[in-house]
Amino acid sequence: MKFGCRLCLFLVFGVGGAWGQDSFTNFESSQVHPVDISPNRSTLAVCNTADARIELFDVSTGNASPIGSVPVGYDPVTARFRTNSELWVVNHISDSISIIDIPSRRVYATLLTGDEPCDVVFAGLPEFAFVSCSQVNLVQRFNPADLTAAPTSIPITGEDPRALAVSPDKLTVFAAIFESGNRSTL
Repeated sequence: MKFGCRLCLFLVFGVGGAWGQDSFTNFESSQVHPVDISPNRSTLAVCNTADARIELFDVSTGNASPIGSVPVGYDPVTARFRTNSELWVVNHISDSISIIDIPSRRVYATLLTGDEPCDVVFAGLPEFAFVSCSQVNLVQRFNPADLTAAPTSIPITGEDPRALAVSPDKLTVFAAIFESGNRSTL
């Protein structure tokens, strides 16, 4: 019986000590496509979600050598190269896309999106940028040739569209639905 009481006191004091400590909660959004390589396979881009940055690496020699870090919006969850010199970054909490000029390592344009964007892909003739917006259940289509034009919104019949993919002919965009239940939605 004495052993049981000592065990109870130990558990109470052990857990009590943890309650008295200041706690830090690091909340980050789930990444969707956090790593991408340029079409010429020379530059690697990585989302540093916790620090709201994109980390850039030269991988042309087969080894990853840091070449820069670019501040973007809050919670970057996707990085996709459109060209060797242009990277689009999806900022989940900022509800925006940061477009980075790789040679200068700076954001040269910011596009506002629908609530909680998750992914971006490039498709179509002419080429458009498609952005999934999970909270409002839609995909927005932006024109990279005219960044001042308002996006076209395409409603999605499904809850929380997130990851996007493009068909080999680049004429169809597929959206993965996060909360589809046990049914599939295309």
